[in-house]
Amino acid sequence: MSLPKAVEYVIRTIMDSGGQAYLVGGALRDHLLGRPVIDYDIAVSLLPDEVTALFSNHKSWPTGKRFGTITVKVDKMNMEITTFRQESLYSDARHPDDVSFVSDINLDLSRRDFTINAMAWNPFQSSALIDPFHGRKDLRRKIIRTVGSPYERFAEDPLRIMRGIRFSAQLDFKIDEETKKAMAACSEKLRKVSAERTQDELNKLLLSPHPDKGLLQLEVSVVLSILFPPGKGLQRNALTSQSRDKLQLVKHLTMHLPLRLAGLTSLLYDGDYTKPEIIDSLKSILSLLKYDKKTIAYVLKLLYGYSNFLSMKISPYTMRKLIGQLGVEDTMNILSWIDITNQLNGSMVDVDELSEKLNKAYIILSNVQKNNDPVFFEQLAVKGNDVLKAGIGKKDPKLVGEALELAYQWILENPELNNTDCLLAMLTKHYKKISDTVQH
Repeated sequence: MSLPKAVEYVIRTIMDSGGQAYLVGGALRDHLLGRPVIDYDIAVSLLPDEVTALFSNHKSWPTGKRFGTITVKVDKMNMEITTFRQESLYSDARHPDDVSFVSDINLDLSRRDFTINAMAWNPFQSSALIDPFHGRKDLRRKIIRTVGSPYERFAEDPLRIMRGIRFSAQLDFKIDEETKKAMAACSEKLRKVSAERTQDELNKLLLSPHPDKGLLQLEVSVVLSILFPPGKGLQRNALTSQSRDKLQLVKHLTMHLPLRLAGLTSLLYDGDYTKPEIIDSLKSILSLLKYDKKTIAYVLKLLYGYSNFLSMKISPYTMRKLIGQLGVEDTMNILSWIDITNQLNGSMVDVDELSEKLNKAYIILSNVQKNNDPVFFEQLAVKGNDVLKAGIGKKDPKLVGEALELAYQWILENPELNNTDCLLAMLTKHYKKISDTVQH
């Protein structure tokens, strides 16, 4: 097992000073699995001030000095170096009330969440992997299991429930039965965890290789009901073991957070997502999860497009209008979303009928791209000043916006009309006709 030179340098430097140093946590787990390692965590016997002094020639800063963590930068790599420690109660369901530094790596490993994260290894020592809780065996068996009592681990930090389920989705591992029971029994404790932390875990799960597996376990553990409660005017669907096929929708969608979040939302809540009251309820639920306004707006736009497509009649005009609202990429995403749903479990309409509708939509979308049809309002060949110069809206400025919208609808119907002279002539004729009608 090879390590980056910077990591080896840090471990060797600590050993040369008389200290102990081990690669631990997710870095070691991913190394053993042959997965790429993003962050390297090193557990050491040195105290934080000793670490800072030892690496005084390198940039370092405390990232949790109270908990024994110093980040050291070597060769553009940031490494978290943490003193061996034991912990007391977690009154805030996140941080230990008290931390005591120890000299035994085994004591440090005993405080960790899951066995697969409770191993230690030093590349310069001939001794085998330090693995007091059989984490390597669980890696081979593809099992997620807590260190010691799952009830105690989840009471210390309830977010570990979601972390365990997220690891299951990322690694395609099973969850140990006792651990699984404790997840359901302790799920209510998640209400004490900040929405920002639960959202972060949910996002990682949604963007994992097997989100369907994780989402089903979240539902079975009652966690998903806590994150996504019933909303005003919204029917919350229960997901059961029979829902696994439906949940595969999220797995097959492009790995894009707003899209996968929209897909999950559509499975949990039935409704017409073009209705303001439905949109408001969903906005409230996503706001409680502390999603930012931009993400919420994006998710709601996708849901709107989803409902809009299902209810609309397919024609070049309606497709150009939809593309203008969503953009080419998101229109493709929505067509793919509906196509996947239709293939997985049918739809609320006739499967063959919807398949034909989708085929027509794909053909029109392809033609729009091939012909470079104007579909966005910004592509309109006339602007407000052009309309004013043509004498429209001088007495009533509201007519300028009305005229531009009318011209936009015309080019959606017939893209060849998107010519400045042509559109101005049509607008002049249109408003002259209205004026003549009013005078008579």
